[in-house]
Amino acid sequence: MEHELESIVYSENVLGFNVLATQYCNMLDKLSLLSQRDFVDKCHRLLPLIYLKAIILPETEVQMPEMIDKSVTQEEWEEVQHAVAQKLNGVDSYTEVLDSLNDDQQMTSLSEGFADIYQDLKDYLALYNMGTPEIMNDAIWECKNNFKEFWGQRLVNITRVLHSLLYGGAILRETDALSANDFDPDKREKRQWSDFGMETETEEDADE
Repeated sequence: MEHELESIVYSENVLGFNVLATQYCNMLDKLSLLSQRDFVDKCHRLLPLIYLKAIILPETEVQMPEMIDKSVTQEEWEEVQHAVAQKLNGVDSYTEVLDSLNDDQQMTSLSEGFADIYQDLKDYLALYNMGTPEIMNDAIWECKNNFKEFWGQRLVNITRVLHSLLYGGAILRETDALSANDFDPDKREKRQWSDFGMETETEEDADE
C-alpha cells in the first residue's frame, strides 16, 4: 500500500504541479519586486499552467482526513489580498458574470481571487511537505477537490481579466517595483518557502 501511495505522491504530474504552486506563492510573497505590468504578465503565463497541472493531478482516496489542516490564517490572507490590491490599484475591480442568460453580474476584485488561490496552494504545499505518504496523498486529494469546487473557477476568472488587461489597451504601471536591494525578506520570513527544499522556475526561465 505504501509503495502504491509513493508512486502517486512522487509522480511527475504532482511534482510538476508543486513547482508551479511554489512559484506562485513565492511571487506573491515577493510582490514588491514586480511592477504592475510585470505582475500581470507573469500571472497571465503562470496561471494557465497551474490550471493544466491541476487538471491532471491524480485522483486519490483520502487516507487520514483527521490530519488535513489549514496553515494560512485569516491575517495572512488579508495581508496577501491587501498587497495585491495595492499592486493592482486602478485595475483590481472587475465585473463577474454569474449567469449570462439572466444578466446576473456582480463586482468583485482580482486581489481576492489571488489571495484565495494563494491560500489553497499554500495550505496544500504545507500539508504535502510533511513528508508522510498518507498525508501527502491527502494533500493532493484536498487540493484537487478544492480546485474543482472553488479555486479553479477563481483562476479561470482571473485569467480572463488578465488577458483583457494585457491586450485590451489598459495602461499598466512599469515603474512601481522595488529593487532586490530594497526588498526586506525578514518582513515576510514566516511565509518564505526555502525550507521546503523545492526548486522553482527562475525569472529568466519564465521569460524564455
